[in-house]
Amino acid sequence: MDTLFYIILGAGTFYGLVLLLVYGLQERFVFQPHPLQQKHRFFFNVSQWEETWLETRDGVRLNALLFQTPVQEKSKGVILYLHGNKGNLQRWAKHQGAFTRLGYDFFAIDYRGYGKSEGRPSEEGLYIDGETAYGWLLEHYREEDIVIYGRSLGSGVASRLAARRRPRLLILETPFDNMPNVVRAITRLPIPYSLFRVWFPNDHHLKQAKSPKYIFAGTRDRVVEYRLSQRLRPLLHYPEAFITIDGAGHRNLDTFPRYHYELERVLARYE
Repeated sequence: MDTLFYIILGAGTFYGLVLLLVYGLQERFVFQPHPLQQKHRFFFNVSQWEETWLETRDGVRLNALLFQTPVQEKSKGVILYLHGNKGNLQRWAKHQGAFTRLGYDFFAIDYRGYGKSEGRPSEEGLYIDGETAYGWLLEHYREEDIVIYGRSLGSGVASRLAARRRPRLLILETPFDNMPNVVRAITRLPIPYSLFRVWFPNDHHLKQAKSPKYIFAGTRDRVVEYRLSQRLRPLLHYPEAFITIDGAGHRNLDTFPRYHYELERVLARYE
């Protein structure tokens, strides 16, 4: 009996400690920015790009990069790229090539607290950042030329933005249904939903989005489990809009030829 008592006590203590960590440190888990000095100079092995600054309605300055298609080509539209929870534009802007080669301009922001951007990240703050980027694009492009692309954490910003706007297209890469379920899947523990302050509820926002919407997900994703992406499948306009990349993980979808084939096919369908 003593052994059983100590096993139960140890398990209960461990569970309680996990609950305390989740409650106290969830923002640090979700938001992992890599700040850059203001004097940092970006370097990319392309010629058609420029750096710009945006100001949000709550007075935060955001750093942004715009990559354009080659001068001799006419842009087919613009990708608003909303990146994941780690790093900054020096890392994420490398993905521009997958889109500019298809004739699309590529616009990406660093959320508040990331890269050169000011402020401190929060769920509401990232929503404001996404709205600010979209507003900037509306000054330079027609809304029907805007494609919102949200990757991982960025899917939460993208789906909410699409629920409030009418872009040409919404594409989510490795999305989740909501952030609490990501944490529960990683910890393998039934953490009460009442402990969570950060939600990014794609399962709520995606059903409100009226634009065509697509999802790319990998079967070997160890960060956002494939099944969490699959939960969003019923919210798409038709099942084929959920595109599975067999064998892909969370960070390497773009190393699979099928990803590029399907991306080109999806974008071409709405040109």
